[in-house]
Amino acid sequence: MSRDPVSESRSGNKTGHTCKKRRNKPLGRFQEAVSSDAAWRNEAASAPPVAIRYRSGPSQKIPLGLLAIALVWIGPILACGSFQPRPTPTRQLPAAVESSNTPAPDQPVATPVPTAPPAATATVPPPPTPTLVVPNPLTIGEQARIVIPGGLNIREQPSIGAPILTLLAQGKRVLVLEGPNGSEGYIWWRVDDQQGNVGWAAGGQGDQVWISPQVGDLRPVDRPPVIGDLVVVTLQGELSVRSLPGVTSAIKSRARTDQRFTVVAGPQADGGYFWYQIRSEDGQVEGWAADGSGGERWLSPLE
Repeated sequence: MSRDPVSESRSGNKTGHTCKKRRNKPLGRFQEAVSSDAAWRNEAASAPPVAIRYRSGPSQKIPLGLLAIALVWIGPILACGSFQPRPTPTRQLPAAVESSNTPAPDQPVATPVPTAPPAATATVPPPPTPTLVVPNPLTIGEQARIVIPGGLNIREQPSIGAPILTLLAQGKRVLVLEGPNGSEGYIWWRVDDQQGNVGWAAGGQGDQVWISPQVGDLRPVDRPPVIGDLVVVTLQGELSVRSLPGVTSAIKSRARTDQRFTVVAGPQADGGYFWYQIRSEDGQVEGWAADGSGGERWLSPLE
């Protein structure tokens, strides 16, 4: 017989109730067993001797009373089952619900990655200024000579587009003030022509030399004379020296080729000529002479 503790306790099973009564009243059962044992003994006394001898033989070691008590106890157990205690139901604890306020476990603090210093910016040096190659350099503060045929212009700035101050004739001596300055493919020098003109003149281009530091001896210059110039007669022949400026004036003397004079006055224009008062080195000849005609120079300054 299967044992269902739930059904026994709820459905009022008769067997269950009987078992409970018997378990709750052990003393009554014991009395019933004793009375049953006494009755049995009375019956045994009236039974034939054979039966009595069988029960009371020397081989019977367990008292019959104890056997009867055991049967009284064992019977209900066999009928109702063992007296093992009912299993105590295990109480299930409710699962813990995480609270939103539960502090989060400590998180490892991220170690800041050290910022690498910025790479040093390499300073790119400016390209070197190309060295200006001057084939025939001049010396600041020294004299130089114009050697280009046809003469050389003096300009306000070292540029071929700058205004022209004057034209320096071939052989003209100048005083070097500044330079060199490379511009537009030329080598420029700032010079003074010692006649009131100061500006920039190109010293050359490529291998060409237009201003030479080699002054050398005095030489005639194709330019108009100025007061104080040492001039030389460059006319092939004789040059008339007159008492007054003009072709109608009386001739005082005649100057030969390569004879030198000093300019003391002038110029004065008359009869299509420019006249200069000149004096010889020994002072014996003094008068007025025309400096040239038609592009031909008769009196040339020496430089």
